[in-house]
Amino acid sequence: MLSLLEMSVYGGILIVAIVILRALAIHHLPKNAFLVLWAAALCRLLLPFDVPSPASIYRTAEPIGSIVRRPGVLQGNNVVSVAEASAGIAPLSILWFVLFVLFAGFFIFSHLRSRRDYRASLPLEHPYVKSWLEAHRLRRPVQVRYSDQIETPLTYGILWPVILLPKSLDWSDEVQLSYILAHEMAHIRRFDALSKWLLAATLCIHWFNPLVWVMYVLANRDLELSCDASVVRQYGMQSRAPYALTLVDLEEHRSHFAPLSSSFSKNAMKERITAIMKSRKTSVISITAASVLIVVVIGVFATSAPSLKRKPPVVPYLPTASTADTLEQAQNRIDSADWEENSSYTQEQYNLLLHNLKLDGYENMSISEFNRKINAAFMQDEDWGRNGIHYAYEMVLQNLPDTDPNASFFRNTVQASYREYNTRLNEVRSGMPEDPSFSGSARYVSNEDVFGDTIPVHYVDAEYEFTYRILDQDKLTVAARDQFLQNVMQGAQQVITDRAQEFFNSANAEELFNTALREIGKTASTDHISFTGCKINYLESD
Repeated sequence: MLSLLEMSVYGGILIVAIVILRALAIHHLPKNAFLVLWAAALCRLLLPFDVPSPASIYRTAEPIGSIVRRPGVLQGNNVVSVAEASAGIAPLSILWFVLFVLFAGFFIFSHLRSRRDYRASLPLEHPYVKSWLEAHRLRRPVQVRYSDQIETPLTYGILWPVILLPKSLDWSDEVQLSYILAHEMAHIRRFDALSKWLLAATLCIHWFNPLVWVMYVLANRDLELSCDASVVRQYGMQSRAPYALTLVDLEEHRSHFAPLSSSFSKNAMKERITAIMKSRKTSVISITAASVLIVVVIGVFATSAPSLKRKPPVVPYLPTASTADTLEQAQNRIDSADWEENSSYTQEQYNLLLHNLKLDGYENMSISEFNRKINAAFMQDEDWGRNGIHYAYEMVLQNLPDTDPNASFFRNTVQASYREYNTRLNEVRSGMPEDPSFSGSARYVSNEDVFGDTIPVHYVDAEYEFTYRILDQDKLTVAARDQFLQNVMQGAQQVITDRAQEFFNSANAEELFNTALREIGKTASTDHISFTGCKINYLESD
């Protein structure tokens, strides 16, 4: 599922596309076309789902390159616990919620204040209005009322809509009355009151995005333009001038602010008059052009890139340094200013990965959000050379020593998320269940004193791989997933250490270790992540 920020960014890009198209074609396309586009923008901003499309602007040309698999890194007491990862709410979340409540309160208060004035209205008993309503019936009952508290006509209500007319109208001008009733009935027929509620709710949720404010203003204008076009279609091209004069006459009398009601004359009068006078009969060509543009804009800007089928090959593990000498040599490579260009990684590559992959507050993110962002970081990388993320990550993953402070993040957190995303992708495409896997290693060395020298005389060296299933990707945090991995690896290391004597030259050592690893995995499982199996790649002892 998409995060709120991602929804806002993707929705903002779609809004920009609609604004540009609107500026270029507002007087050339049917007005309803823009309502369809605004509906697509609302869906993009309110629904946290991806809709893949090969035409999406977010599609990249190449899949992620193969990433070398390395065994996970065991941590000491640095593992972030689930409780610690879940504790506290980000200050930005508090700020968002406070302003969300303030904006929602403003809209609700404005609406309730307006409804208070509307309650003082009276039913309208006018012969022409009654006959007009009889000739234009809807399935929903429509009331027409009048009030001295307003100066311009408006509509409110969704299931029981009301057309509210100002008492000051010229009731003898039946032509003007017919235009007003037709306009307001168009609002009611299309449930514009509900559209205004959705626009207001979207603005409250995405108050921090200026493009959503632009959408709120322009979408409300387009609701009015579409109703104007409906009136002109209903009464013919000859009605354009008198209808425009009706708008001008009513524009002289503005009522108070009522953001959730469909008001007759609130929005960009100059634009409305121009649109009315430039309106033309709807033709097959204009409908076809509008349909094509709607499909193109939605297909390109409202969809996400289709996930590409890619399964990183399992590369044989190159054993990491386990002796003091090799670890010291590895650490010296990091501390040295002279980085090896071909066999290691550069400081710039290391920093590039930290900047693009180590997201702020990643421990508290859901696995769904974090895995998607890690995948996006790789997918958006267009440089497949030495300056790109793909090459940098492969080099760092192959050469990063266990003692590096970010070793656990790169070899546990990122590597697991990378494989989880690709495994889930393969599962969706094939329709066959598939679980992500994670590799680990464990080693035990028994030392003896030989005339004052400490000599390793026995050892157990094991490499294993286990699979697991994420049961709830939205509730499982990155910290909880990493804790699960750590619990399995720590349990495996403990078994190797505690039962080393059983494994020395034992014919069934692999079977014993496999059984123990399954028990460890069962214990480490939670409601959100479950151990599903394991295999021993090799186990040697002497």
